[in-house]
Amino acid sequence: MVRKDLLTLAGIDIGTNTLRLLIVRFSPDGRYHKIESGRHITRLGEDISRTGRLKPEPMERTVRVLEGFSEICSKYPLDGTYAVATSAVREASNGADFIRMVKTRTGLDVDIISGDEEARLTLLGVASGLDIEDKDIFLMDIGGGSTEFIAASCGKILFKVSTDIGVVRFTEQYILSDPPEKRELALLEPAIEARLKELPSFGDVDSQRFPKEMFIGTAGTVTTLAAIEQKMAVYDPGKINGYHISKDRIGEIRRTLSDMTIKERKDLPGIENGREDIIITGAVVVDKVMEWFRFPEIVVSDSGLREGLVIDLYNRLS
Repeated sequence: MVRKDLLTLAGIDIGTNTLRLLIVRFSPDGRYHKIESGRHITRLGEDISRTGRLKPEPMERTVRVLEGFSEICSKYPLDGTYAVATSAVREASNGADFIRMVKTRTGLDVDIISGDEEARLTLLGVASGLDIEDKDIFLMDIGGGSTEFIAASCGKILFKVSTDIGVVRFTEQYILSDPPEKRELALLEPAIEARLKELPSFGDVDSQRFPKEMFIGTAGTVTTLAAIEQKMAVYDPGKINGYHISKDRIGEIRRTLSDMTIKERKDLPGIENGREDIIITGAVVVDKVMEWFRFPEIVVSDSGLREGLVIDLYNRLS
């Protein structure tokens, strides 16, 4: 058993659009404080919905960033590192080749996790940053290649599912013009609704009081919308985590973004470089989910999968 008061751990999230690193030190009471973090958009899942494979250029971009993450990790006396790959690598026919490439170039062992496991770990991370222990919550984690939905009551998962609603995937399939044409958005909306209709067993949960108490969103789309709403030139996690955005404001932001070109969006405060082309799709996803389940507002979580990785690793080691 590793001594609990000495645990310094790293989590690495290899997503379809974004790579995230988190290094934390745990205190004896199980709380952690951040030592270092990093995030880079590499668009690993570029064009995967058409080709079914990871392309050489995105793979190389991603591995170069992971080499940097590995170098950062080497500066600390880590007791463990948990690195995972999600939707793009799960789906890609050459996903195993990519994992071997990462191991050879960086020394990192990467697990390809299922959508269900991604949902579980994301809830762990969100719970570390928001007070949801005694609440009924519905959590949405929007990624580049998939979106996970988790319903939980007092920390217990009642329902979790992974769908192929991904902002990179759906942007490549539906948003072909700059700015997007109305007919493209008109095709995107029913595509999202079709996935929501297919959520297995959700009717059993929805027939209860659940999940109307608290709707939470995590990952880059939702945090970006919160940063746009606050006109945030420099990203501030403290002002993002726990921020509330009304359904009406999501709709207004969506319409504003839809009228802008990619270049105009790139210059908008709150949009990080590399997200300007996919944020419209993300805004439509949030808007449609809130409409579908009649949520009047969304609570933003800055914590998510990468926080869940270090917490899960801590629980296993200690």
